[in-house]
Amino acid sequence: MKVNILSIFLILVTTTVSRAQDMAEEADTARIRNLNIEEITIKSTKYNSDIFYVPAAATKLSSQVIVNSKIENLTDLSGLVPNFFMPDYGSKLTSPVYIRGIGTRINSPSVGLYVDNIPYFEKSAFNFDFFDIESIDVLRGPQGTLYGRNTLAGLINITTRQPGKERNGSVVVDYGNYNQVKTQLSYNQPLTDKMAVILNAGQVHHDGFFTNQYNGKKADKLNSYSGRMKFNYDVCSAFNTQLTLQYENSRQGGYPYALYNKTTQQAGEVNYDSPSSYDRDLFSAGWAMNADLGSVYISSATSYQYLKDYQGIDQDFTPKSLFFVDQHQQENMWAQELTVSSEKGKTYEWLFGAFAFKQTLDKEVTVTYGADGIVQYKLPGASNYTKYYDNTNSGGALFHQSVLNIGKLSFTAGLRADYEKATLDYSHDKVVKEVFTHVEDVKSDQDYFVLLPKASLSYEISRGLSSYATVARGYNSGGFNSTFEREQDRSFKPEFSWNYEIGFKTRCMENRVISSLSFFYIDWKDQQIYQAVPSGKGSMLTNAGKSESKGVEFELRYRATKKLETWGMFGYNEAKFVRYVKDNQTDYSGNYLPYVPRFSFNAGANYTIDVQRKLLDRMRLQLQYQGFGKHYWSETNLAWQDYYGLLSGRISLEKKLCTLSFWTKNLLDADYNSFYFEALGNSYAQLGKPVLAGASLKVRF
Repeated sequence: MKVNILSIFLILVTTTVSRAQDMAEEADTARIRNLNIEEITIKSTKYNSDIFYVPAAATKLSSQVIVNSKIENLTDLSGLVPNFFMPDYGSKLTSPVYIRGIGTRINSPSVGLYVDNIPYFEKSAFNFDFFDIESIDVLRGPQGTLYGRNTLAGLINITTRQPGKERNGSVVVDYGNYNQVKTQLSYNQPLTDKMAVILNAGQVHHDGFFTNQYNGKKADKLNSYSGRMKFNYDVCSAFNTQLTLQYENSRQGGYPYALYNKTTQQAGEVNYDSPSSYDRDLFSAGWAMNADLGSVYISSATSYQYLKDYQGIDQDFTPKSLFFVDQHQQENMWAQELTVSSEKGKTYEWLFGAFAFKQTLDKEVTVTYGADGIVQYKLPGASNYTKYYDNTNSGGALFHQSVLNIGKLSFTAGLRADYEKATLDYSHDKVVKEVFTHVEDVKSDQDYFVLLPKASLSYEISRGLSSYATVARGYNSGGFNSTFEREQDRSFKPEFSWNYEIGFKTRCMENRVISSLSFFYIDWKDQQIYQAVPSGKGSMLTNAGKSESKGVEFELRYRATKKLETWGMFGYNEAKFVRYVKDNQTDYSGNYLPYVPRFSFNAGANYTIDVQRKLLDRMRLQLQYQGFGKHYWSETNLAWQDYYGLLSGRISLEKKLCTLSFWTKNLLDADYNSFYFEALGNSYAQLGKPVLAGASLKVRF
C-alpha cells in the first residue's frame, strides 16, 4: 500500500510538471521588480507592530502557509519554526511543547498559548483542531514581562479569521487514506454597516493509524466536532468590541504505545488488553473591547474557558491485566486583562497593564487492579483506589513597558510584578475486597511573588538591516503534583531563567528577501523535570538543579518572482544539565535534556503556474522537507531518536472559486518514534505516523 501511494504521487508530480513546462511558456513572464511583499505584522494588543522591529526572535505563519503546509494542530508546527518541537503524545490530553529546549511533560505548560486573546492555561486544551486560522505568531524566549505565567520558553499567538463587511463563505471537504475525513464550513455575514458575524463549523475523523494486536482494532480512532462564532461591532471610529465563542467535542482512542527495547532502540507492536480512550469537551469565550483615543489606546480582554474530559488508560500497555486508570478532569478558568498604551511611532512609547485570573481544576483518578495485577502485586483480592485533587490557582499582575526611540536606536525596558497563590485539597480512598477505607485528607497551599524584568536595545544599521540585544527573566510557577507517594514529592518549586539574545533582521530587494538570525543563551535554575513516582504507577514533577540551553536560529524567505517563493529555516539547540544530582547514586550532570532535537530545519518552495484555460486558471505546486536531529527521551540519555526527515507536498488546481488539491505527508515513509516514556520498569514508544495522502476540495461563495 505504501509503495502504491508513493508511486501514484510521483507519477502525478511528473505528469504535472511536464505539462506545467508547456503551460509556463504561454504564461505571463512578468519582470521580477515590483514584487513588494506586504508588511508582516504581529497581531497583539501588546506588540501589534511590524515583526522587523520586534526585539525578539519571532516567526509568523500566514493563512496561506497554514493551508499549504497542512497545519492542522500545534504538533504540525514542529520543524516549521526554529527550535520548536512538540512530540505526538498519542492523545489530546497532554500536549508537551518545547521551545529552545524549555518545556514540560505534565502540569502547567512552559509555553504560553493565546487564541483570539483567550489565554490557554491547561495543556489538555492545547491540542485542538485548526480551522479558518488567519495567522500564527511564535515568539521565542521569555515573554513573562508582558504575558506572565507559563511563558518561560515563549509564546504562541493564534488569530482566527475576522468578521468582514462582505458576505462570503467557503466549504472544504478533505479525504485521505486511513479514512481521514475532514469538513469545514465558514460563513461571514455583515449585519449592518457596523456589525458582522462569522460562523465556523468543522468535523474531523480518522479510523486510526496503529492496530492493537491484542484485539485487531485500531488503537487511535478519532471523531471531533467544532464550532466557532465571532461577532464584531464597530460602535464608532474610536471604539470596537468583539465576542468570540468556540466549542470542540472530541472522542478519541488513544495511546498507541509499544514496548521499547533500549538495546536495539526499536519499538515493538502495540499490544495491550484494555482499549484506552480520551474524551474531551472544550468551550472558550472571549470578549474584547478596544478604544483608540488618538494619543492613547485602551484594550480590555475578558475570557472564560471550560474543560471537561475523561481518560481511560491501560497503564501497563501489555497483554496482562495489571491495572487500568480512569481519570476525570473539570477545569474552569476566568481571566481579565486591561492595557493602556500610547500612540505608536513617537519618541517615547509606553504601556501599562493589569491582569487577574482564577483557575479551578478538579481531578478524580481511580486505579483498578486486574487479575494479573492482584497476583503480581500480592494483593489480598479485588482492589482499587481513588484520589481526588481540587486545585485552585489565582493571581494578579501589574506590568509596564517603556520604549525610547532616538533616531535609529531604540531602548525597551519592562517590568512585571506577578503574584500567584495555589491551593490543593487532596483526598485518598481505597477499596480492598469490597471493604472501603478512607486513607487520608490533605490541604496545602503556597504562593509566589516574582518580578520579571526585560530590557532590549535595537539599532537599525541601515535601511532593511536591523539588530537587537535582549535580556529577560523567565518564570514558571510551582505547584502540586497530582500523583505522589512521598511527602517530599507533594509539590515542586518554581523554575527561573535568564535569557540572553542577540539577533539581526533583514529585508531587501523591495521586501522580496526577508531573513533573521539570532543567537541565544539561557541560564536555567530549578528546572521542573518529569519523573515516574517510585512505584512506577504514575508521574510527577521534581526540580533539577541547574541547566543551560544555547543555540542559533536562522530564517530566510525569498520571493524570486511573482510565481516562485522559497524558504529555509534552521535551528540548533544544545541543552544540558549543568548540575543535576538526583540522589546519592545518580548524577545526571552533563547529560542532554530530553525532548530537545539537537537541530531542526525546514526547506521548501511554492511555484504558481498561470494556465488561463477553460477548466483551469492556475496551478500551485509546493514541496517541503523538514528534518529533526538526534534527541534523547529521558535524562538518563539511554534512549534516543536518531535523525529523521519528513517530505510533504501539495498540488492545487484553481478555477475561479474552486480549488482542488492533492496532498501528502511523510512521503518517503520515514521510520521514527514520535514519543517515549518509562513506567513500571519498562520503556514505551509511539511510532511516527506513516505515509499520509489525500485530496481536498474547497468551494468559496
